[in-house]
Parts: sequence; structure tokens; C-alpha cells
Amino acid sequence: MRLLDRKSFDNWLETAEVIEQDQYGIKVMRLDDGTFLKLFRRKTLLSKNTLFPHAKRFAGNAHKLHSMGIPCPTILDLYKMRRPYRSVVHYEPLPGDTLRQVLENATPSRQVEVMSQLGSFVSRLHDLGVYFRSLHMGNIILTPQGELGLIDISDMRCLGRPLSKWMRKRNYQHLLRYAEDWEQVQPVAHASFMMSLLQ
Repeated sequence: MRLLDRKSFDNWLETAEVIEQDQYGIKVMRLDDGTFLKLFRRKTLLSKNTLFPHAKRFAGNAHKLHSMGIPCPTILDLYKMRRPYRSVVHYEPLPGDTLRQVLENATPSRQVEVMSQLGSFVSRLHDLGVYFRSLHMGNIILTPQGELGLIDISDMRCLGRPLSKWMRKRNYQHLLRYAEDWEQVQPVAHASFMMSLLQ
């Protein structure tokens, strides 16, 4: 990881759009060239993230997903900042719309099509050994090519073997817990999702 000094960061920030921030500062920003910086803070001094920062985990997961043919962001560089400490990943975003956006404006028949595709996609992830605890409609992307892909991938593990029944169930529970996403899904589309999981 390269050192990102404050002056260089501030130069980027002058023309960037802050996408997400909290009481601790900026979390995601879009640079003027369309690429993104994602910043991760270290929550405790003595943490596994000291040796394996979130930015490295994000980049490692992107490499593994690309190798499995799963669309995801393309990593450009990794940085670390001091005072306050941040690990930083610079990446090209995955083009497309989130499923949250797609489903919000979709006709019932389009919802059935998309939800069936989602079920097959989740099953494929499980067969490939991808355990994604933050899986929800906001970090699944429908690309212009009609493929499904993943973003916000730091909270993910690639196990290299198909997931157990227990882990698959846990992943489904993570996906289903976002009630506001499922409220906009028509019952027939929800049924198509469940059916596709069984195929």
C-alpha cells in the first residue's frame, strides 16, 4: 500500500463528490475522472485490520471475483493515510444500476425476470464459495450487458469450495432481512426468486 499524503488527498477532494460520510469523516468519494476512493477507518488500535486492512480485503475480493467471472469493481491502487489512519482503495466502479433501482421502476413481468436471475446468481455465488454477509439489493448491480455483479465487497469471504447448507441459509437470511427492498417486490416475482434457488 502506498502512502497517500494529506495534500494529495485534499487536491482530489477539491473536485470530488462526496458520496458517503459519517461522524468520523468521508467514506466514499467520486473523483472527477469517474473513479472512486473508498476509505476505511481502523476501529481499534489492536485489530486484525492492522495487519490486513479493509482496503486490502476489498482488493483481494475483487481479484477473486474477477477470476471466477463475477463482475465487480476494478482495482486501480491501494493507499494508507495517517492522522487519522485510513486504508484506501481506488477503483473503477462497476457500471449499471443496483437491483434496488431496477426493481423500483420495473413492471411486474420485468420483476419476475430480474428476481429469477437473482436467484440463479445467488445460487452460483454459493456454489463458488462466496459468503457475503452484506448481500442486499443495494450492492448487487445489473450491468449494461445484462449480468449481475457485486459492489461494496469488503465484507465478503471466498472460501474456495461450495457453501454448506448452514452458510447458504445464513446468506439468504442476510438478503431477506432488508424489508424495505422486499416490500417493492411483487409476490409473483418473489415466488420466481424462490423457485430459481431450487433449480
